[in-house]
Amino acid sequence: MAASSSELQTKILRRSVLPDEYKLYRAALEWDLTDPIVIETRKDLKSEKRWQDHLQPYHHQVSNLVTFCRRLPVTLLADDVGLGKTISAGLIASELIARTRISKILIVCPKLLGPQWQAELQAKFDIPSQIATGRELITAEPDDVGAVITTYASARLHLEKIPEDRFQMLVLDEAHKLRNLYGVDPPPQVAMRFKEALEKRRFRYVLMLTATPIQNRLWDLYSLVDLLTVARGHQNPFGSEGMFARKFIADKRDTARQLKAEAREEFRSIVYGYMSRVRRGDAKLYFPDRVVQLHRVEPTVAELELIRVISKPIQKLNRLAQIGILQALTSSPHALMAQLTNMARNGTVPRELAGAVCSIVDGMSTCAKLNGLGSLIDQLMRQNPERWRMVVFTGRLETQTTIQAFLETRGLKVGIINGTSGQRNQDTIARFWKNPPACHVIVSTEAGSEGVNLQVANVLVNFDLPWNPMIVEQRIGRIQRLASEHASVSILNITLKGTFEEYIVGRLMEKLQMAAHAIGDIESLLEASGVDDEDGEDFEDRILRLVLAALAGKDFERATKQAEQSILDAKEKLEAEEANINDMLGSMDGAEYVGPRAPKLPPIVRSMESREFALAGLKSLGATVTPKEGGLYLLEEDTGRELICFEEADRNGRATLYAPGSAAFSRLVSRMIATGVHQVEDSDEDPVGQANEISRRWVDSFGASPVTTKVEGVRRCFEGKALIRVRATVTHDSYERLVEVKCLPGEHRAHAVRSGLYKLADTIENAQHLGIDTERLADAAGRDQGIGEFCRFYVERRVQEMAAAGDDARKRKKMEDDFTPRLGLTVVALEGAIHREVTTEVHYKFDKGPHYESRLTVIPRTGDCLSAPELGRCDSSGTLAPKECLGHCVMTGVDVLRHLLVTSEVSGRMALPDHSLRCSLSGKLVLTDEAELSSVTANPVASSLLKTCSLTGKRAEPEHFGRCDFTGIEVLKSELAISDISGKPYRRDQKSKSVLSDQTGHKDEFLLCHETRQPIAKQEAERCEITGKFVRPGVLERCSATGKAVLPSELERCAVADSRVLRRLLVVSSVSGARIQHKLAIRSAAGNYCAPSEARPCTWSGRRSHPDDLRICSLTGISFHFDFAAPGGSSYLQPLGDLLHGIRHTTDASDRWTEVALKASDALHGGRCRVVSALSSPDRRHLALCSEVRTLLGLRVQHAGLLYSIDEGVFVGRLALGKRTQKGWIQTAV
Repeated sequence: MAASSSELQTKILRRSVLPDEYKLYRAALEWDLTDPIVIETRKDLKSEKRWQDHLQPYHHQVSNLVTFCRRLPVTLLADDVGLGKTISAGLIASELIARTRISKILIVCPKLLGPQWQAELQAKFDIPSQIATGRELITAEPDDVGAVITTYASARLHLEKIPEDRFQMLVLDEAHKLRNLYGVDPPPQVAMRFKEALEKRRFRYVLMLTATPIQNRLWDLYSLVDLLTVARGHQNPFGSEGMFARKFIADKRDTARQLKAEAREEFRSIVYGYMSRVRRGDAKLYFPDRVVQLHRVEPTVAELELIRVISKPIQKLNRLAQIGILQALTSSPHALMAQLTNMARNGTVPRELAGAVCSIVDGMSTCAKLNGLGSLIDQLMRQNPERWRMVVFTGRLETQTTIQAFLETRGLKVGIINGTSGQRNQDTIARFWKNPPACHVIVSTEAGSEGVNLQVANVLVNFDLPWNPMIVEQRIGRIQRLASEHASVSILNITLKGTFEEYIVGRLMEKLQMAAHAIGDIESLLEASGVDDEDGEDFEDRILRLVLAALAGKDFERATKQAEQSILDAKEKLEAEEANINDMLGSMDGAEYVGPRAPKLPPIVRSMESREFALAGLKSLGATVTPKEGGLYLLEEDTGRELICFEEADRNGRATLYAPGSAAFSRLVSRMIATGVHQVEDSDEDPVGQANEISRRWVDSFGASPVTTKVEGVRRCFEGKALIRVRATVTHDSYERLVEVKCLPGEHRAHAVRSGLYKLADTIENAQHLGIDTERLADAAGRDQGIGEFCRFYVERRVQEMAAAGDDARKRKKMEDDFTPRLGLTVVALEGAIHREVTTEVHYKFDKGPHYESRLTVIPRTGDCLSAPELGRCDSSGTLAPKECLGHCVMTGVDVLRHLLVTSEVSGRMALPDHSLRCSLSGKLVLTDEAELSSVTANPVASSLLKTCSLTGKRAEPEHFGRCDFTGIEVLKSELAISDISGKPYRRDQKSKSVLSDQTGHKDEFLLCHETRQPIAKQEAERCEITGKFVRPGVLERCSATGKAVLPSELERCAVADSRVLRRLLVVSSVSGARIQHKLAIRSAAGNYCAPSEARPCTWSGRRSHPDDLRICSLTGISFHFDFAAPGGSSYLQPLGDLLHGIRHTTDASDRWTEVALKASDALHGGRCRVVSALSSPDRRHLALCSEVRTLLGLRVQHAGLLYSIDEGVFVGRLALGKRTQKGWIQTAV
């Protein structure tokens, strides 16, 4: 789905009463519209006015803002150290604030960076902030627009206690603090706490910042990408921990320092899909070189005495007092005197100490640093007498005054910049920039130098050194800037030679300033050197410890060298990390943004410029606005007076700015649109009276007489313009357009209740009450090109985001909900007029006829009749009348007034009376073509009341019809007869008669004899018990086997029994082909049959069998049934074979063996026979015998097989002679 939309709403609108009120209201609507976060170039920014006077961002910082907006709502910026990620974050926050997407920001950073964030947000972006740590974080909340800055430790402890709706944006600076989410066990609590918060989507927008996305192991990047995907609702594209290790880690999983070469491109592609990174070389920022020098000056005796006087007492004071005194001491004697005098007044230090210092200072005529400064100036003047410039920084106003007086005594023109000089600061800078300069030296404090551009100079003198390195970097940043005309800048730190200021403060600051120039980021340098612990020692504390040790006479050299070495080590570490990151990630070339084409939105066109609108708006609210000098105006209202301006450049400390984006301008817009305005006129004066009059005139037009007129309905019609506020919204972005829809005549008309006749009220609550077709309006507004482009962009983003959610159904649904555009449409203004279309019902009559009525739709505004019945003429009387009053004679085709016609009571058809008659059956009036004469009575009857005879087609009254009980049809009673068989009426044309009894009746009561095909009554017929056929008596025969009476054709003669039986009881002999009863036939194993006389006996069993089942014994030649055949296809009698082979040793009928042996000997013509085994046949009539046969000498032994008939006492068949071997009996002779 492209976008979902809600119903069209209507803002409550009141009628405009003042001149130009509607125009002003529309202009306010135009200024109130929400622009989408669509930024392609710097010209698309809306926040520039917030920071343009304080900041000129670099190209890569604006590009970071564009990248964030393209990747809404989550991005990681990983620019190299020194490229100003804080500025990029400030630009992003300012833009979101300017577009009213956020108002409150939570910034989490190391403790060291908190003050820097606070200062930059306020100075460069006009975003107020507060630092809240510990439990303060739970209740910390900006008043209107602003930020809360906290530490990772505080966030870990208290993040979940903060109300979820308090902040709309989360900034995680130094996000590598969360890098150990994976690859260690257990993961740190701070990383887990933020992962939970991101997974719950507690912040609408999330920005992560780090210069070192990977420090030691590949798991660092895996952890950061996992946090980013969690925040965006994606699945981690690296896969699970195991998949990541297998695919990308070349060394051990725990070490994870080497990336597989073949996976490098895929690794970078995934990382740059969530991270944006600018390398220092790619940013092409060419700063002047920095030359840092210690300018040592010999302290005076008085200055050394001041150091001695404070050395012991300072050891007992608190930290803040110690730092204040020592920094005042290194600034100037007068600064120290002022510091101690003030502290003594407050009771912080003993008055004796302050008095001792004052007495020393009062006796001093000059100080060493002033003399050193003078020598530096002399040197510059010699090098470039006309155009030399110098910027001198000090932290103390007393010192600034001292320096100014010193230089002016030398005849130099000195410019002063501080927090109290106001407009004088700008004048000083302008004189300093002149060529040749109108003043060669500027003496500035930190309070007045924020954002000041002094790059025309290339020499900066730190008259005193702050102990906060970031303040020193801010000083240097006034002259070491891009586009400087100087190849290098000189930073001269004046220190008292041989004192703690030289060998502690000067040494450490010199090392820091040079290392910071090489690295580009003092904060990262301090963090890398160990100055970043939440509760650890910061750099000021480190210097204080060393200075106090020096003043107490303790050994401080070793600790100072360690501090120096930590700075050098930090520089090397950061350089190594940058090289490692460059090697691992390379540049973003080829990893540009891949996503939907940015929406091409129509340009913003406003009917009034901001100044014109603001002036007109204030005056419309009753205020008086009077022009003053310098672009200022005096605003006078009942609530008071104030100065206002319309341009940022005209603003001063007292004037309230009324410009787009300012709070005052936004409040004015809100006041102007609080109540909607319309310019809709009601064109009808008296719609009811006018409608009645139009209706009467219409009746008069055709000569009828009006009787009554009443209003039946009303439609309100709108013509003009509707202004629709269309809002397309996704979770993190929205876009509003004012769409003007022209409402043409005839397009917007709607029925209204009777109240629609009332005069239009001054207040409109629903556009539909004016007759407006809201669906048509919504359709027109929803097709706006800009809205369509916005929706197209986010629908395409939705496809990408859902794909990135992988196969997780919950995440995919969340992405679908977040990126599906939803439309809200509201009618916010109307301009035009309404009129009505009134429907009336008018009653009238012709002469003395009945009343007629017609419906008309009339337009009271014009007096026109919008719709009315068409007029015609009565063919009978010639009268002009509405056609709906005319009736059509269906008989003659003429049109006449309806009351001149009669109406058929049967059909409702109308005709002249001459063409009608009365139905003799019903008495109703019918038309002549609707009646017929009865075929029975010859009376006229309505055709619809007559019945038609199905036999003859004759029509008559229903009373003359009867029903055939057999077919159910109705026929004239004269066409029916009574059945002799059943006594029922039947159709004469279907009469039948029995050939046996001469009875008549309906044909369905008779049967046809199957044999003779003659009709007979059902009760006279006999039925074949096999076929079910009916025949007349005497035709059926009985089966001799079953006794059933059947048709003769169903019987056949049995060849065995010589009787007629059912054919189905007979089978065919396979021997002779004779037909035989199944029960008398003999069946073979194969299913063949034969007659008993055709069967043959089995010699062994005595059973008669089908010839197909008999076999011939190969030993004896007898015939036997195959059931007794030897297995394996042998063709001999198995019982005899078993005896010969010695398988059986039965001794049946042993009493006959001697007799049989003698007969066997005779049959064999020699040899002695001895029966060794015998087996009786199944019928006990034969013996199968195995006889041992020996020659007379007994040297040869054989075994003979014989079959002996017990009944006849003879051998049957042949005698088989053979011998037994190891393989069995083998025949040798027969």
